[in-house]
Amino acid sequence: MPASFCHLAVHIIFTTKNHYTWLKPPLQPLMHNYIGGIIEKVGGVPIRINGIEDHIHILCLMPKDLSIGEFISKIKANSSKWFHAKHCPEFAWQDGYAAFSVSKSNLDAVENYIINQEEHHHHTSTVAEFEALMQKHSAPHG
Repeated sequence: MPASFCHLAVHIIFTTKNHYTWLKPPLQPLMHNYIGGIIEKVGGVPIRINGIEDHIHILCLMPKDLSIGEFISKIKANSSKWFHAKHCPEFAWQDGYAAFSVSKSNLDAVENYIINQEEHHHHTSTVAEFEALMQKHSAPHG
């Protein structure tokens, strides 16, 4: 088989530094669109990007030639540099991230979860959401 095929769907979450609420409208969709462009530029496929003022959720297909750490580092570094220059010199992402694999059969459910972030956060804090996701995926955190 001479060709390589990868379908690596991931749900990525990371927060702004100290949970500052820098990603308020109208800047929020600009950041989402910019991150989508970064994902495409490095060979990934953005499926859904959304979040609230202090964190972002990304559902995408990963590029086959980058590790998850390299991929997220490129997203965070390039989006932070752009946001610094264009919108907010103080902006920074928090160190770290959460990333979960997503089966093809579960893509729609995860996409809907990401679409409904604003409504979801009327009832749940960012910290509580993160803890629930970590528990759901049996992921250690600290």
